[in-house]
Amino acid sequence: MKAHQQQQFKYLRLVFNDHFVLVLIVMLGAALYAYSQFVKNLTQVPIWLGPGLALLLSLAVPVGRLATLVEPADAVFLLPQASAFGKYLLKARRYSLLLPEVFLLLLGGASWPLLQKLGFSDVSGVLTLLVTLMAMKDLDMWFQLTDRYEGKKTYMRRSYVFLLTLVALLLGFWLHPAVSMTIALVADLGFRWQVGSWLPKQQLDYDVMIQREQDRMSVIYRFYNLFTDVPGMNGGVKRRRYLDFLLALVPKKQKNTWRYLYLRGFLRGTEFSGLFVRLTLIAGVLLLFVNQWWLSALLAVLFVYLVGFQLIPFYQQYDEVVFVHLYPLPQGQKQQAFSRLVLVLLSAQVVVLTLISLIQWQLMNSGAILIGGLLITAGMAYWYVPFRLRRFD
Repeated sequence: MKAHQQQQFKYLRLVFNDHFVLVLIVMLGAALYAYSQFVKNLTQVPIWLGPGLALLLSLAVPVGRLATLVEPADAVFLLPQASAFGKYLLKARRYSLLLPEVFLLLLGGASWPLLQKLGFSDVSGVLTLLVTLMAMKDLDMWFQLTDRYEGKKTYMRRSYVFLLTLVALLLGFWLHPAVSMTIALVADLGFRWQVGSWLPKQQLDYDVMIQREQDRMSVIYRFYNLFTDVPGMNGGVKRRRYLDFLLALVPKKQKNTWRYLYLRGFLRGTEFSGLFVRLTLIAGVLLLFVNQWWLSALLAVLFVYLVGFQLIPFYQQYDEVVFVHLYPLPQGQKQQAFSRLVLVLLSAQVVVLTLISLIQWQLMNSGAILIGGLLITAGMAYWYVPFRLRRFD
């Protein structure tokens, strides 16, 4: 457990660097501001508010998986300790509940203004809602624990928790949140009473347990791999024939060798192209909920900077390939080609974000995004990126 935590902290220090923390702070501030404006503008309660809030909270309950930290070798070495390992799983279940329940507490507390709009203005309304979410998450974690035993494959039955939470919250918003709390407590305590007499008679399924843990950790490491190199998580390569026309835009001359190589690597690689697409989509979604022009420009500038900053390691993509060192090309062409790629990609991102903002028909927002985005793009491509590349050569 301690070694696992130290490894996670090592990656978290790399993920939550100064640049990413700055973006998170701005995103959180923008989200809170947009949420406050949304609540303030709800002069009349729409009919979809209750079902929408119930659906959002129900989708949040399954967030968080059981962390067993088992490895493939444990199937052999821990097999004689199956009974003792069951006690360890109970401790792992309690450990795995910490972050999801904190997340649900924050989300439930944030829904208090919407509960007031629904007519539940007293403190008891939000407290009963929090108890409902905690109990449902506890039930969901019990389902995950029993999935690790033979004869009780409940992994797909986690959807029952989502459906039960949705029904309970709908009834609670229609009547009172205390109804939701009653349903959640009865379901959770009833299942715990049943499991208490069932678990001691069962055998652990190490194969299922190891597979579930590997799936859980692969999701975490894929997230880490967006910010730093994770062993065994290198991106793959896809043909993507529908993008070949972009390669034809680069003239096939010796002076364009690095331009062609970088563009081809970006279009066919999954790591940096996926990063570019995901961050652009996240920025586009956030811009749809922002009405202030200065906030739209600030978000666009931050995401353009974040994409440009995350693209810099791509410069060393081919340093381990011997052929790029044998081919007689001046080193300056490599830097110019990469800066050109950054300029094109960030400009394309700015254009996409500007077009997304035009959906709201707010020309001032679109103009601010376009001007601010192009300014930061020029600064990244002509100053910041070349400055950073000097350290690599």
